[in-house]
Amino acid sequence: MSSSALRLLDLYQTLLADATVSKATFAQKYEVNLRTIQRDLADIRDFITTNQLDLVLKYQADTKEYHFEGSNMSFGKADILALIKILLASRAFNSTETTKMCRLLLALLPTDEEKNELTRIIKNELSNYVPLQHKKALLSPLWDFSRYIERKQTLDILYTNQQGEQFDRTIIPQAIIFSDYYFYIVSYDVKKEQARFYRLDRILSWEPATTKISLTHKDRFEDGLLRKHIQYMTPGNLIKIKFEFTGILEAALDRFPNSKVLTQKENFAVLEVETMDNGAMMWLLSQGARVKVLAPQAFKAKMHQEIAKMLANYQ
Repeated sequence: MSSSALRLLDLYQTLLADATVSKATFAQKYEVNLRTIQRDLADIRDFITTNQLDLVLKYQADTKEYHFEGSNMSFGKADILALIKILLASRAFNSTETTKMCRLLLALLPTDEEKNELTRIIKNELSNYVPLQHKKALLSPLWDFSRYIERKQTLDILYTNQQGEQFDRTIIPQAIIFSDYYFYIVSYDVKKEQARFYRLDRILSWEPATTKISLTHKDRFEDGLLRKHIQYMTPGNLIKIKFEFTGILEAALDRFPNSKVLTQKENFAVLEVETMDNGAMMWLLSQGARVKVLAPQAFKAKMHQEIAKMLANYQ
């Protein structure tokens, strides 16, 4: 590849990475004059126009620099940093897979300077990364189950529960959901004749079932709907709960995305939410004295009983 082509690609990639470009800097880097860089910029403008890209090359007079405006399909430093921060905070993958994905994300940056800068920023957090207790590799199983879902493939799986008991199940995987550190395969359980949640790291083995089973429309699963109703991937009965909340309102609204604020005062709010009772109870209890359940009466009684059991542990 010619030196002019390399220079042009470097210039274009730098602009795509949300960086600003100085003609003087690039002229010095490639030992050419300013007119050469100006022609390169003109070529980039022509390329954008010819290919009808949603980009505009803008000149900032006060800094004498160029930058792109419009849709940018490449990752910049802030994008990569955000993704790595989310990846590390999730603790979903073992150390080997996490380190690999961080390295691949850093490789998307166009310059060594940017890569080194982000490496320094995440170095401490990455070196102190603590994976989950199972320490299993999940990238390959994630991909396998994604393909099974797409193909509507019936599977025979060997599963172990939290007590370490193993059992066989025939399932039709329907969705993959990540929640509170873990990936779950939401599946139609043929034996139970209902949707069940299987933690991916607890599925010991799987293979296509000899008999293919089709779902009726009523048995099909809507993952978006589940997201609104379930907490901590804990199943239960769908109920409508009304509670008074004196904590940070935003936290409750984020936890229950389909909630309605019935009353809002300076020091408290009353919310109504349709949700699964077991998972909702876990979150409401975690808020301590900031929560007071108002209805329904049966759920209020269950909360009272659970709080009494908790109190008994300290007597």
